[in-house]
Amino acid sequence: MIRKILTYYAERLDEYLGRFHRRPEGLATVGLIGNATEETPNKMVVSLLNVERETAGGISAPVQRTQDGYVRTQPPLLLNLNVMLAAVFDERQYAESLSVLSDTLRFIQSVPKFEVEGVDYTIEIVSVTTQDLNNVWTLLGGQYYPSVVCKIRRLTIDEEQIAASGKTAKGTEVTTR
Repeated sequence: MIRKILTYYAERLDEYLGRFHRRPEGLATVGLIGNATEETPNKMVVSLLNVERETAGGISAPVQRTQDGYVRTQPPLLLNLNVMLAAVFDERQYAESLSVLSDTLRFIQSVPKFEVEGVDYTIEIVSVTTQDLNNVWTLLGGQYYPSVVCKIRRLTIDEEQIAASGKTAKGTEVTTR
């Protein structure tokens, strides 16, 4: 599901950027930032930085009361995706990368909600300290590109939905001793 969310968002961003910048190969893609072995894509790259557990709604107990007594269940796992949108352009195109970043910020501001396969997600800019940003770029290979860090909220991973989709035979079995 993470791939679908990021790909969908990058496609919508690419459509938006295409209104302002004429490029037949597009301007937004999902990819790895800081891969020095390949040539610079000259695009806005959407990359996953981190997956974190959402605890704002509380963490449900794995035991629920039913008409027949108590049943052990696994509550859905609520996640947030921390993503970086980086204008990965050649040094000669630094001014254009700033323009693309500005237009990307307008897109984030104007489209804070989006839907993938009937599920709503929100995206918001996350403030990152200079030290944390330095740490991120060091991990990504040391090359800095103009960028913004965002949080995509409320990805739900639910075993019951997976079992109902036919991808697993009967779900997980929990035995207690």
